[in-house]
Amino acid sequence: MKLNIISNDFELINKLKEISALNVKSIDEEELSDNDGDILVVSNKIISLNKLLSLKANDTICFYLSSQDDTLTIEKIDSSILELKKIYIVPPKRTIIQIQEIILNKIFKTNNKNNVFTFFGTDSKVGTTSIAQSVAHNLSKRHKNKSVLMLFLDGQTGFDWIDSTTNKSCLSDIKVALKNNFLTVSSLKENCYQYAPNFFMLKGEISLEENVYYHQNDINSLINLCKDNFDFVIIDAGNTMNLSLRMTYSALINSDNRILITDQMPKSYEMFIKGKNQVLEYLKISDFKFLILNKYIQNSVLPKKDELADKYQLPIIGVLPYLDFYYQAAIEKNISMFETEKNYKNVILTIVRYIEKKCGLEISELNKKRFLSFIGR
Repeated sequence: MKLNIISNDFELINKLKEISALNVKSIDEEELSDNDGDILVVSNKIISLNKLLSLKANDTICFYLSSQDDTLTIEKIDSSILELKKIYIVPPKRTIIQIQEIILNKIFKTNNKNNVFTFFGTDSKVGTTSIAQSVAHNLSKRHKNKSVLMLFLDGQTGFDWIDSTTNKSCLSDIKVALKNNFLTVSSLKENCYQYAPNFFMLKGEISLEENVYYHQNDINSLINLCKDNFDFVIIDAGNTMNLSLRMTYSALINSDNRILITDQMPKSYEMFIKGKNQVLEYLKISDFKFLILNKYIQNSVLPKKDELADKYQLPIIGVLPYLDFYYQAAIEKNISMFETEKNYKNVILTIVRYIEKKCGLEISELNKKRFLSFIGR
């Protein structure tokens, strides 16, 4: 299959040439009208989208490498015209590996491992960390033969519910290996806190000033290594206020399973809408699977469940009640206290079952009960 590319990104061109199924050729802007390739990749730095639409033939599949500068142009163009011209927009801030994956997925219908689940909060203190950790822990308990890894990619340590004295290692301890592409799975595990035999947790960056030195490629490489070597990867990507960090928006870009967490506070919604309009939509990562409503108070003046579902335009998969002993649990760093509350435990289990289903590891509760009954005879 012949792929022609109009770009000055030689690293991208060389990466595409590594694909044996593609015959890659770099062409000039003047050759666009006479393009004879099956696939065309075009950089917005050389050809504008309007010019591409005007000159491109309809039968060639085209991938347009966009940037923030194209946002208004793309919004004005009828999507049906893009479909007619077989032009697919590659969103901004995608790494070379991600661009390669987008092309391969579209052309050869390849399926990437769908085992990365990113939890993201509308604002700070909505409970993203506690929910993500509860989900990860329950996955490890239900699948003792499967490995679970939890990453904290929000510029914080993430060990709000773990005694920090039990583990000194963190993300910064693997930074050099990560940046130089020699990080191994064994080295990663050595720097993790082992919560259970099959449950590993990598503490986030402990130094605020170091957060700016993590490039998008670093996070991309880390997540790729993790998803290929662990059965479940659970990521705490922080909240809307962390979107200026490359590690946070990279965590969202690298996951097709984005889960949004909020509470009833109007400020949480206002903060999310600001982040959605300014960052999430621009990077094409505003499509969350569902909403989890945390710290819910039924009898209050705060917005009700149905109102919030309409405002966020997302289905609410579960409502976690406000718990009187929340601050006691936080002080003691005892996340297991939450599961003493039946409704809380049931919602966490619902999220876990969703993840199991997405990974093709759904457990039949009926078969499980029958098996336990048989063992007990």
